[in-house]
Amino acid sequence: MTAVIMDMRTIANNLRQHLRQNVSAFIRQYNQTPGLVVMAMCDDRATIDNIRSLSNVATDAGIHFSAQLFPNNVKIHELRKYIEQHNQDSSIHAISLQLPLPKHLNVDEVASFISPEKDVEGLHPTNMGHLLMGKPNLVPSSALSAIKLLGLYNINPTSRHAVIVGRSLEVGRPLACLLTKADATVTLCHTQTNNLLAHTRQAEILIVAAGEPGLIKAEMIRPGAVVIDYGLNYVARDKVIGDVEFERSLTVAGAITPVPGGIGPLTNICLLENVLKAARAIASVERTSPRAIIDSDPAVGLKPEGKPALDYKPNQIPPMAVVGAA
Repeated sequence: MTAVIMDMRTIANNLRQHLRQNVSAFIRQYNQTPGLVVMAMCDDRATIDNIRSLSNVATDAGIHFSAQLFPNNVKIHELRKYIEQHNQDSSIHAISLQLPLPKHLNVDEVASFISPEKDVEGLHPTNMGHLLMGKPNLVPSSALSAIKLLGLYNINPTSRHAVIVGRSLEVGRPLACLLTKADATVTLCHTQTNNLLAHTRQAEILIVAAGEPGLIKAEMIRPGAVVIDYGLNYVARDKVIGDVEFERSLTVAGAITPVPGGIGPLTNICLLENVLKAARAIASVERTSPRAIIDSDPAVGLKPEGKPALDYKPNQIPPMAVVGAA
């Protein structure tokens, strides 16, 4: 058996075209351009490359993009001032707080400064609360991208055993909520999990976001499983590998994402769809009432337009990814 490689680059190009059309429609309807501000306090190569890629996709879609890279010793009051300025700026519809933060900063505190309706990373306690209650509005784009990927490949998580390795705010924990809402049985593993192999070998859908290169070996994967690898680890000047041992896993998994070119392109699309969603909600509020944001459609969006992501329940898993094989 050779796994299907779920390369998102071609699919992402189609989604970018759809996003561009939706942004154009928004501009025509509201006579304004969606605006995104990205904040980062980590200057590692992965962060810089991601911001550069996001800038290209946003600009191509017609979204106004700006980014601010803060020094690692930035003070909390400086961040609060910067965020509050953009909370009040009507030309800015979305604020993206990039993780990780320096150790002296608390993610919950910094995220709480962002207006919930502009928090396109879904980190504000209000947005996290909506997600936990099963009524998601703005969902962390990294977590959302896995749900979108499953939908694009017609893989239904309902009644499947999904194992997530990594409990980060942007992937592990929100993704556990989304998959639970999709009626999957979810196991969330982390650094203190004993006998990781015993858990990963049970996974029909295995999602790895640990930030540890090559953590998951081929023998840790259940035959036929769907494997989604969030890892983006620079192990040499020009070499990037994931958290999953890719080449050997091709002979075990039913379907697997490559690194690079797997989940990454979808994550940026999901973030920009969140930007457009936030812009629509804010523009609607300006025309109607303050309740519009709260009452807006909570769909997390497997598709740029259409019904909620987690209503998407195909009848069967296609032969290309026969999860649950013996």
